Amino acid sequence: MQNSTSQTTKPSERIVVDPPHTHRSAWREKLVRAERGLVRGIRFDSAFFVHFFGIIVVIAAGLVLGMAWMQWTAIAGCLTLVLTTQMFNQALKALAHTEEATPAPHVERALAIGTAAVLVSCTGSSLMLTVIFWQRIRELFAG
Repeated sequence: MQNSTSQTTKPSERIVVDPPHTHRSAWREKLVRAERGLVRGIRFDSAFFVHFFGIIVVIAAGLVLGMAWMQWTAIAGCLTLVLTTQMFNQALKALAHTEEATPAPHVERALAIGTAAVLVSCTGSSLMLTVIFWQRIRELFAG
């Protein structure tokens, strides 16, 4: 017998569906859902750990080089772009998850496009971060 608050997809995997909370306001319920989505998205794929390692390296380098606040704004934009794109790719993967051995061709195309979007955002952000850090390094060594 299955519990009414959960749905089983695999014996080893369980998706918990939380009952709605009537005592929370609508905006607070949206924040709770966003937090749960963030946690589930991060746990779903190890790619986030690679991104978080890169973020730590970028922040450490920025602190060592003494970036200005406008440079920090651009750095934050680049990092946010990559994480957002990765989260959308995780959402596509979650929607495409089926029990079938090979997904349908249109599902494979959607997943390939999502992965390409992550690649494009990582490449663009890396180029932008290179320009930002190169500018700061030039300022430091110019005098």
